[in-house]
Amino acid sequence: MTSIFTVSVDSVEGPTLRGRVHIINPDVPSVPQETVFPLSLLVDAWWHLDRGFLYDEDDEEGGGDRYPFTEDQGKDITGGMRLKDEFSKLYELVLGKHIRVTEDGYLLADDGKTVLEPRRKAKDVYRLDSGRGHDGISHFVMTPGNAEEFSQWAADVVTFYDISPYRNVPLRSEVAALENPDEPWDPEEPDGPADLDDYAVWNLLQLRPFAELPYAEIAVTVSDAGYLEHMVAGMRWATTMTGHVC
Repeated sequence: MTSIFTVSVDSVEGPTLRGRVHIINPDVPSVPQETVFPLSLLVDAWWHLDRGFLYDEDDEEGGGDRYPFTEDQGKDITGGMRLKDEFSKLYELVLGKHIRVTEDGYLLADDGKTVLEPRRKAKDVYRLDSGRGHDGISHFVMTPGNAEEFSQWAADVVTFYDISPYRNVPLRSEVAALENPDEPWDPEEPDGPADLDDYAVWNLLQLRPFAELPYAEIAVTVSDAGYLEHMVAGMRWATTMTGHVC
């Protein structure tokens, strides 16, 4: 799945996180305003760390992922989190439950090999969506997420969420100069930030380095600092999260 945003964490102080959300995909040209979005980011960061996908590789100029600890240290952090069981549940509410099955659909244990007794097919036990595949350990199927429950959880967890005005938005005159280089901008025409919904803007943005892409600063306060135990200043990762539940 194509990444939608790149999230950078600037500070974590008690129950409050401050950071930036860079807009990198023209299909979603604005930062979601609903509280489900910051909660989904916390869940996404937890998943990346728990699976060993976010560690101390740094691509400062290119805007790549970074985390100031090793892969094993990241896994230790998520494994020791006081609210780790809640994050497992939250992940299932967003993306659905990952259920291991045999090739013909019978339920397997977590080892991906042992058929559970009594033998039952996943479709007879769970409500499933279209998600299915093989992850290198076993076949799997997916249950759907639960938007209503995740939204309620977000309302309880996220006590404050603020988005700044957008930074690094190109001017209309800059976009026009790229689109029509032989036609000078009329100085009497009002200029100002371009509309990020306009795909022409992205013809200009694709020529710019990561540091010059549009972004908004965010501030998030949660009801329990335990929801931020895995978050640290300096981390950055690309995400497909928009707050939308699958």
